[in-house]
Formats: sequence, C-alpha cells, structure tokens
Amino acid sequence: MGESFNQKLKESLLELPVRKKCCRFTVDAAAEIPKEGIPTAQKITEVHLQCRCEGCLVCLVRELFMRFGTVTDPMKRYHLDFCFHTAEERDAVSAVLESAGFFLQPSERRGKPILYYKKSDDIEDFLAYIGASAAAFDMMNARIVKDFRNSVNRQVNCDTANIGKQLEASQKYIEAIHALNQTGHMHKLPEMLQKTAQLRVENSQLSLAELGHICEPQVSKSGMKHRMEKIYEYYCNLCLTEQPEKE
Repeated sequence: MGESFNQKLKESLLELPVRKKCCRFTVDAAAEIPKEGIPTAQKITEVHLQCRCEGCLVCLVRELFMRFGTVTDPMKRYHLDFCFHTAEERDAVSAVLESAGFFLQPSERRGKPILYYKKSDDIEDFLAYIGASAAAFDMMNARIVKDFRNSVNRQVNCDTANIGKQLEASQKYIEAIHALNQTGHMHKLPEMLQKTAQLRVENSQLSLAELGHICEPQVSKSGMKHRMEKIYEYYCNLCLTEQPEKE
C-alpha cells in the first residue's frame, strides 16, 4: 500500500524550514513533550509561554499536530483530530489552538479525549496555517470534485424522476388513445385532436414540449397538454357512459 494522506502531510511538514532563532527553540522544546502522561499538559503549557510571537505559535501548533494530530484523506471524508491520553493534555492543546484562532470540538473516542474538526473549510484553514499548503489545496480540490459529483448526481436523479413522471403521463394518454381507436370512437373527435393523438402514439418518448415542436403548426407545451387532456377527458366520459347498468 502507498503512503496515506496523513503520512505524506507529516513528511512535508518535516521539510519546512525554521528561520527565526526563537522559533527553533520552540520546535526543540516541543520535541521534548512526552507522548503520554500527565506531565505532557504541563510541558505544553511551558512551551506555549516561552515565546508568544506568531512564528513560535505556528511552530508549536505544527509540532502538536505532528505529535497528536491526524487528518483523513479528503476524498473519503473530512476529518481532522487530535487524540490524547488524558483530559489535561486535551485542555492544554485546546488552549494553544484557541490562541491561534482554532476552536476544535472536544469529545471522546474509545475512551480517549479528542479534539476534532469535520468541516472542510475549518480543516483547510488549519492546514494552511501550519504550512501544509499542498494538503490544503488537495482538500479544496477534493471538495470541488465531491461538490461536482453531488451536483451531477442530484441532476441525474431529478432528470430520472422527471422522465419517470413524463413516461407515466405519456402512457396514460397512449392507453386512452388506443382504447378510443379500438372502440371506433376516435373519429368522433375533432380532426385537430385526432392528429394530436396520432402524433402522441408515434412519438411516445417525446415530452409535451418536444411534441408541440414537431406538430404542424407548432404548439406550445401548455397547448399540447390542453389537447391531450381533452382527449383523455373524452375517453373518461365515454367509459362512464358505457358502463353497464347494475341489475
């Protein structure tokens, strides 16, 4: 299997240069944060208070993500979280993230405290902040692709539903026309309606608007619908009048 989205992201973060002297101190101090245990919360707080410049804050947030964070492949779902061993760790990291303007949601997963984001916009902003520009663009592209697919699927579903309704309505009229032809009543309709009926049967796949377009002379969709309703109304009235009387 190839590298995961999360692995590639963290490898790219390791390659980012640290230029300011104070930021290098922050990175070195953050690297000493233990991976588990209550001392972690205390160490995170100490590193956070060493230097409050923006560069140091970015470096600290980046290192905290490297140590505790995970981001899911955006083509699968939008999810970024920090997972901890204690609530104290979570609260300490949450304070650092909030000072940087990121308010992740607290929760628990399999008994472990976590902080998480599930909105693509929030995750994109966070990745851009820690210097993972390529990953942020990948997230944006994934969102664009998903939105496009969803839009296409919605349109297809809508078109399918409309086609189903169109075929259902068309079949209703065609059955009425066949019945009128078989019983010899079609010739009693005005010639205009007889031609419309023939056109409907010969072009069952066309919509009313398309049917009106090939009609000579052309007829609007509403005009064609009015004609079809007239034919169907005549058929319904005929069925009522020809019902046998009950004894």
